[in-house]
Amino acid sequence: MTAQLATREGRAVSRPLKVLIPMINGELELGDTAGAEHYANAGDMLIEAKEQISHGGWGKWLSKNFELHSTTAQRYMAMARYRKQHGVLHFTSLRDWTGERERLRTKRNSKQEKSLRGLLRELARDAYVQERQSAQIEIELHRKLAEDLINAGFRVLATKLHPDRGGSHDAMKRLTLVRDELKQVAKLRRFV
Repeated sequence: MTAQLATREGRAVSRPLKVLIPMINGELELGDTAGAEHYANAGDMLIEAKEQISHGGWGKWLSKNFELHSTTAQRYMAMARYRKQHGVLHFTSLRDWTGERERLRTKRNSKQEKSLRGLLRELARDAYVQERQSAQIEIELHRKLAEDLINAGFRVLATKLHPDRGGSHDAMKRLTLVRDELKQVAKLRRFV
């Protein structure tokens, strides 16, 4: 014999909340794999549980006991009411029930959506090309700056090492060789 509990409206309840919670969780897990019938069962139990919750406490109780948004819970409860009224569910998943699957299909296939996706691809491609061009300009700028610094250093040292200024031909040859090697490195280096 089942014990009868009083609800907030004074009606009798056959199952208390502590019994309903694991049962609802079980139906939700089954619904994830087996479909709408289990979601409707969970909806029946959620309706039963909601009758036992004081006014204003539903959302708090729901989030405390389930990983379930209140909108989703309302959908499960609506499925249960539909099944009770019509005797059968004419759909197999929550997406079918809410019409979400059809909306997604329609949205994916609309001309506007296709043109928008094409435009976004073009924008992404243009942004990528522009970014690559900016990076290449930056690299060229660094290479030019490195070459200018090498030339400036060469001129300063050449004034000291040139044979006409008291240096030697051998020192100038080595300085020229080092300058050419550094310029070659500057041309190949990325700098960024």
